[in-house]
Amino acid sequence: MKIAITTPTGNIGSWLVENLLHEGGHQLRLLCRDPVKVRKFTRRGAGAVKGDLNDPEYVVDATRGVDLLFWLTPPRFDADDFVGCQRRLGDIAAAAIRANRIPRVVNLSSLGAQHAAGHGPVAGLHDIEQALNAAVLEVGGSICHLRPAAFYENYFMALSSIRTDGAIYLPVPGDAKLAMIATRDVADAAASVVTDTSWRGVQVRELYAREYSHDEAARIIGEALGKPVRHVQVPPEAAVQALRQFGASESTARAFVEMYQSIPRGLLAPELSREQAIIGATPLEQFARATIAPAVQD
Repeated sequence: MKIAITTPTGNIGSWLVENLLHEGGHQLRLLCRDPVKVRKFTRRGAGAVKGDLNDPEYVVDATRGVDLLFWLTPPRFDADDFVGCQRRLGDIAAAAIRANRIPRVVNLSSLGAQHAAGHGPVAGLHDIEQALNAAVLEVGGSICHLRPAAFYENYFMALSSIRTDGAIYLPVPGDAKLAMIATRDVADAAASVVTDTSWRGVQVRELYAREYSHDEAARIIGEALGKPVRHVQVPPEAAVQALRQFGASESTARAFVEMYQSIPRGLLAPELSREQAIIGATPLEQFARATIAPAVQD
């Protein structure tokens, strides 16, 4: 199978490429800004196509003749209009699907993308789903939207405050539950869906390990560290300023704070039962011991 993959250097994209190379039998085309960064894959037979996903002509050229497109919309945290940037990239992907009549697409979306608004960046992913659906149906193809939960890796943004204050500061009540998953498990699931040729039409797969309250997640991380860690709810404006200090634009910061505030309202909650969803194999307890604790102690 000829497979085009976006963001092959990210957490999910890189593990997906690794899985597909290990399985063998596929021609992989990696859409990337810098082929040097995917040299470990091209040395093993993958092809790299240098360019920018913001360039419509590049995306059309890079996906010509492929059997499947794995599309992950890369976030632009410095964008003046974060959601608008997402929508533009979705339109570029849709145009490539139409131009090349790509028969199969796997799109990385998010839990909550069935809702049109009220949850920041996930609203952009909702619009991307709609744009890709229209393009795929127009060419008679099939698409599967993977809707993963929040990533455990998001706690890396709190490493400094965990280290210095024993605290995780977010604009969310401590008892608010959030479904979570490891990106490695998302990539494993993506590889299975990409190589499964049996599904047809427009499909949605939810991915999560389980739901954790923010207080529970902080406690689990503290147990992995061997010291107390607490969740602290902060005002929305404080969260906006913290994100700005991380390099986010005003638009991005406010979009993400809106997403945090949507958690207690259930906009990011799974809709499928554990029997119907793809369940990640890694619990937060394991991830905290193996990944978060060493990063905090480094």
